[in-house]
Amino acid sequence: MKRIVIGTAGHIDHGKTALIKALTGIDCDRLKEEKERGITTELGFAHFRLGDDLLVGIVDVPGHEKFIRHMVAGAWGIDMVLFVVAADEGVMPQTREHMDICELLGVKRGVIVITKKDLVDEEMIELVKDDVREFVAHRFLENAPVVVVSALTGENVDLLKEEILHFATEMEDRSREGIFRLPVDRVFTIKGLGTIVTGTCISGSVRLGEEVEIYPASKRTKVKNIQAYHEDTEEAAAGQRVALNLQGIEKSDVERGMIIGKPGTLMFAHRIDAKLKYLNLPFKPIRNDSILRFHIATTQEEARLVILGKDDIEPGEELFVQFVFRRPLVALPGDNYILRGSYEIQTVGGGTVLDIMPPRHKRKGPELEESYRVLDHGDDLQRTLYHIRKGGFGGMDEGKLAILVGKDGVRTELLIKELERTGLAKRVGKVAVDADRFMAYRDSLHSLVKEFTAKNPLKAGISKEELRTRLPRVDIGLFRAAVDESIREGRIDIEKDKVQLKNTGTTLDKVRADLAGRILSVLQNHGLTPPGLKDLAQQTGVNEKDLRDILGRLVFAGEIVKIKGDFYFHRLVIDEFKEKAKAYLTQKKEMTPTDFKGVVDLSRKYMIPLLEYLDEIKLTIRVGDKRILRG
Repeated sequence: MKRIVIGTAGHIDHGKTALIKALTGIDCDRLKEEKERGITTELGFAHFRLGDDLLVGIVDVPGHEKFIRHMVAGAWGIDMVLFVVAADEGVMPQTREHMDICELLGVKRGVIVITKKDLVDEEMIELVKDDVREFVAHRFLENAPVVVVSALTGENVDLLKEEILHFATEMEDRSREGIFRLPVDRVFTIKGLGTIVTGTCISGSVRLGEEVEIYPASKRTKVKNIQAYHEDTEEAAAGQRVALNLQGIEKSDVERGMIIGKPGTLMFAHRIDAKLKYLNLPFKPIRNDSILRFHIATTQEEARLVILGKDDIEPGEELFVQFVFRRPLVALPGDNYILRGSYEIQTVGGGTVLDIMPPRHKRKGPELEESYRVLDHGDDLQRTLYHIRKGGFGGMDEGKLAILVGKDGVRTELLIKELERTGLAKRVGKVAVDADRFMAYRDSLHSLVKEFTAKNPLKAGISKEELRTRLPRVDIGLFRAAVDESIREGRIDIEKDKVQLKNTGTTLDKVRADLAGRILSVLQNHGLTPPGLKDLAQQTGVNEKDLRDILGRLVFAGEIVKIKGDFYFHRLVIDEFKEKAKAYLTQKKEMTPTDFKGVVDLSRKYMIPLLEYLDEIKLTIRVGDKRILRG
């Protein structure tokens, strides 16, 4: 069965609620205050079937100027509008404002409904028709059908249903793909069931039992029950009026303006880039840094307007702007929003969200025009690459990228694969990075290794960790990928954790080998009483800096052993020492430093560091002042 959601719009007391009752039999004014005052103050909801193949949900919005926030919430996400004008009054102030709001929210279809036919004669009806036709000229309802009805007598209500059916037949079903979002417009509790939230599912789908998150409250819960139009269902999808019964959630945990989504699929926007259309009103220009009311879905938030290309925006202008919010909200690119004055109760404009994680642009900067072009007119591939490039050398995590382009994970993965195929991006694990940035990062890695080698020719190389910290900060997977590619290209080599240039030259290798041979010979001759660095430098004829570098290479290669206190021992000497210690302890079971002095006659200067070395390599364990074999 096809499902659509339609909304009403129009001035207060023009008969929107009565019209819905005539169509559906449902009175949307459920509050005592609404009954007493005879006006709608809250959103109302109804539904009816048209034949066997169409289920229509209707959102009844308030017409009073004080309740425009509720009107915006109700009109957001509808498939078409019933634009209501009373036959006894014609076009009124809220008629005009509601028209502006519908256009700014991207509503494309609708029927003009002239109500209260029973109150006027035919001549008056023709005058109102002319009034309406003049009003909608060059607007989205310019060619919309006009139906004159009486909700009281039911005259022409069936004709209106035929027009709704005609529009619904031409409309394509909303896709169930995309990121699931349900902006909350009502919250209530039912005894025995718990907390219920309602809203229009604007994208994606959710199934019974699935985990969801309440944004921006950051509370997770499960969907205990789903109803669409008062019928239990296994799944809720885009284009449906939905009620979700949330498990373990108190009514106070969720409120109108929050979004129900799946965990990790939405993010908080502290600032956004957007396209803003300032309505052609008899107002002054809006200046940069003005504070305004920002309405999106069922959310209203205070926002500071940053006009990027100039100092103000004139009525009728459309510009690239940025909004900075007092409190973060949830949005996706492509969402439409409404802008109202901070003090004056008036809709001043609106537009489309372009980027929910923008940089702090330099106002009037040269890059603004290109950013605006890509975000507003670019295709999915161009916008995906734009967001990847925002991540710099670190690229962009696929999960975050999906949110930034407003697509589900499957579609985002296909976009990344296409960018890889064309050589514009590179994928490493769950991160996508601009191909040129990755090459630049890899070149920087090679340059750093080259620079390190030039300054320290006798060292074994630079450690991977030191190299990583000297480079721009990126995901560890990207660093490893850059190292691996550089190795495959024959630019660098790696041994254990040391990175070095490939083929540093035979002359340098001969120098290293000669120095290493001299050092090893001296250390082997001195046995367990090696000279300090200064004496070792004199005995080998190597300056102290080069000596430290070569010693580091030899330690790295396992030819010598460094022990606490800057003592360097030949590996064979240490191996012999370990065997003597092991043999003694195997026979005697334990030993003190004094006991072991009888095995190797050394002063405490060497004895204590050597015994502590045996503890470090887990050959021995110290118990009091004695040592025993470990294990």
